[in-house]
Amino acid sequence: MNNQSYNKTIEQLEETLSQLKTQTQDFVELTEKAMGLCDSVMMKFRESVLRNGFNCEEEEIYFFKHVKPKVENKFIFYTELFKLEANRPEGGKKIQLKYLRNEIKNLCAFQKENKELYYYIKRNKVQSDRIYFLRGNLDSRIHEDNTSCHTDPNFSTGYDRTLARIMAYKQLGKYISNEIEKLKGNQEFVSDLYWTDSNIDALELVYALSLSNAINHGKASRIDIARAFEKMFNIKFKDIYGTFKGMRGRSEQISFLKHLIEVLQKRMDDMDE
Repeated sequence: MNNQSYNKTIEQLEETLSQLKTQTQDFVELTEKAMGLCDSVMMKFRESVLRNGFNCEEEEIYFFKHVKPKVENKFIFYTELFKLEANRPEGGKKIQLKYLRNEIKNLCAFQKENKELYYYIKRNKVQSDRIYFLRGNLDSRIHEDNTSCHTDPNFSTGYDRTLARIMAYKQLGKYISNEIEKLKGNQEFVSDLYWTDSNIDALELVYALSLSNAINHGKASRIDIARAFEKMFNIKFKDIYGTFKGMRGRSEQISFLKHLIEVLQKRMDDMDE
């Protein structure tokens, strides 16, 4: 593959990821599919590099400075985003703000640790490209990018993965900042309504509302609806996806929704008498 082919593949990936964001409501499904797409492109690039190599040093530098990081940073972003939300506490605003601010500190610490490379790229410098973006010049520092099981000396340089992580963390920082602003801008909602039926019955409603596309024109994820349900009815869902499997395993899979139809229909019929 030449640089034009690489860049065309990246454009196609970005377009597919953009469509995925609008078409996929489920957060877990979104991140898993996004990681899979990025990994597939990375494998395609790796096969091309190992099979064809490069015609000159300039071509190799361009690939590891401008091509590979554009894909790998997306893989890292979605991986870290999944971890961020998976570990996000379920408590109130103060607990979540503390968690998100601590994550921002971690991102800043990484940027500080790699400030030399950060400013090198930001200022469009080129004098150290042969050190940073040619294979064989390994980064002597002991950190995650060196010890990663994904690091292949035939498909990585001393700093291309670190550059990808810098790019990913910049995007992740924006995401976290937006989440912080959402929490700061919205007053804590306190409901005096309590769900007194089983959690599995409540999740029938959550999944039905999500699949019906009745909220936010279908763009609200099941997680978003579940969180709103929790706040409205003072309930906690411990394992949304596990509970859904439990729903499917019942003899009456949607017994609560059927019950709602029955009681409403009965009320209608009684009023007609």
